[in-house]
Formats: sequence, structure tokens, C-alpha cells
Amino acid sequence: MTPSAATRGNPAQRILYIFPDRGSRAAGEWERDEFWPVYLRAADEVGLGFGVANPEHIVLAGGKALWNGEPLCRERDVIVHDIRSEPALDVDLWTSLTLVCSLREMGFWPAIPLSAALLFNDKFATAEALADSPIPLIPSVRITTGRDLARVDYQALVPDAWFPVFVKPASWGRGLGCVRCPDRATLDAVLGLASGSGAAMLVQPSLGDRVTDLRVVAVEGEIVALYDRVGGGDSHVANVSRGGSVRVRTAVEPGVRELVELVHRRFDLPYVCVDLLRTPSGELWLSELELDGAVSALFDSPQAVRRVVGGRFLAYAARLRAHRHRSGEPGAAQRRLAPTGRHER
Repeated sequence: MTPSAATRGNPAQRILYIFPDRGSRAAGEWERDEFWPVYLRAADEVGLGFGVANPEHIVLAGGKALWNGEPLCRERDVIVHDIRSEPALDVDLWTSLTLVCSLREMGFWPAIPLSAALLFNDKFATAEALADSPIPLIPSVRITTGRDLARVDYQALVPDAWFPVFVKPASWGRGLGCVRCPDRATLDAVLGLASGSGAAMLVQPSLGDRVTDLRVVAVEGEIVALYDRVGGGDSHVANVSRGGSVRVRTAVEPGVRELVELVHRRFDLPYVCVDLLRTPSGELWLSELELDGAVSALFDSPQAVRRVVGGRFLAYAARLRAHRHRSGEPGAAQRRLAPTGRHER
């Protein structure tokens, strides 16, 4: 996707991703040639512009935001940014967060509130925020690994009945760093390796050998896609990027619908992916929420892409128009100084 293709035409509104250019050459080629073009076409089909901006290419001055010299527009540009906290992206984390915070204070509208991005970046915090979920939560011990890991008696907090345990980073994505530990010695070894990155890790009871990952995609509280991701071979994870296969579902279980309604009512998110784990016996457990969850599993279906990605972008555009309307009301400037995001119970 070239910059000229990303900004073609003169749309009234544009989806603008703030996305660091920090991947490997192979990852960058895949994003450029296979991922972003799908989003560009989806936006184009619903009458919206689309662009991907490296935060290093945005300059703020005198009330203006310039992307490679082009002025961004508060009435046009929907700012899309989610926290990516894998070790390879650490160098960009603070830069991106503070840029989006600055854009917000300048009057731009971020489609993903920073407070929500921070909350749902951590799987433990997510579970605490949804303690009353109709789908049960996996019990967890959260451990911040690092130089003093050996001084923390985390083993005493992990019951014998949990073994084999499943260990995963609290904030990474794509199934990275997930390990099944059959005993306490293996748990020590895995957390010792994790301490090299200082990652916060979750220790949870294993749900079984063959666990299916159910992704539920919702736009404005309405479920628009539902599919299973099944791990390949002996893999511990089912992410499509790690070789998982996909089965599209149509039936929505009552508890799943109740959970999506709860999330929408409590956090008012225009787009969210709710990830659940299904055990071999059919039980469902809440895993995590993703506010910029990719749906590459659906890319082979143009109709699904238009419904899910196009619907998501249209929801963002409608939210921006409503935001701009409220910004013109008396007292809007004072409201803009208040914390953003909604998190009530």
C-alpha cells in the first residue's frame, strides 16, 4: 500500500492508523502487500479514506498536526491506535501513547480511548474489570518478572491442583510466550526466561490439551462475526498467525451474547473482539478483549470483510461526527479537559 493509494480521492472522513514502522522486513512486506490493502479496500467501499501514519512522521505545532507535511483535520481524521507492548515494540510504546494523547488534547478523536487501551492491554486487569462476567474467568496469579523474581515467593500462590499450569504474558499478543508447564521446576524455568524481558506473566490452570479459541467480533454492541480458531498439530495456541485453522460459527450462545452486551454497556466501545476459550468438554472461559483485533481469518470472504471491517470503520466515522457535534456545544472545551474513556460498573 503506497501513501498515494492510502490517501486517494478527497473523502469527507478518513481512518488514520497510528502504527510504528518497527517490524521485520518480512512482517513489513506482509503488512504492506496483504494486510493494509484489505483495510484500504474496506474503507473505500464504504466511502471513507484510509491511511497508516508512522508516529515519527507526525509533527505538532501551532495547533496543527502535520503528517509528512499534510495537515490532519479534526473533522475528517479518525485516529486509530492501540497499545502494542511486545518487547520488539517497546521503543515505540511511549512515543505513540504521548502522540495520541497530544492529538486528543488538540481536539482529534481517538477511536480507542487511551484509558481503555491501557486497561485491555493487560489480561489480568481485564478480568478484574469484568469480574461479574456471565462467562467464567480463568483464575490467575500475575507476576512481574525481572531482576528480583527469585525474591518473590510466587510458588506459594500457585495451588498444586492447577498443574499443569499455562503461563502467558499479561500484555503480549499473537500467542507469543505461551507455555504449558507440567511441574513447578518448569514453571521456575519459564518465568526465569521471561525475566529477561521483564514481562508481567500470568500463571493459570491449564484448561486441557486441545482448547479452541472462540473470537467474537462486535460493532456497536452487535455481534457481526463469530469463529473458532483451532491450533495446528501440538501447538499450545490457536492464533491464525501461528498456524491455527478457522471454523466460522453462526449460533451465539446466550452467555456469549450477555457478555458482549455487558462489555458494550460498561465500556461503550464501537468495536471489540472478545476472545473466549472452549475446553474439550464444551465449557467457555473468558480469555481477553482486543480493541484493534485483526480479523485476517475472514480476509478470504469479501462479504465478511465489508460487514466486519467496513462496519467497524463506519461506526468510527459516525462516532467522530457525534463527537464533533458535541464539541460545538456550550461547555465543550471544559469537558475536553476531563479524563476520557468510560469505565463504570
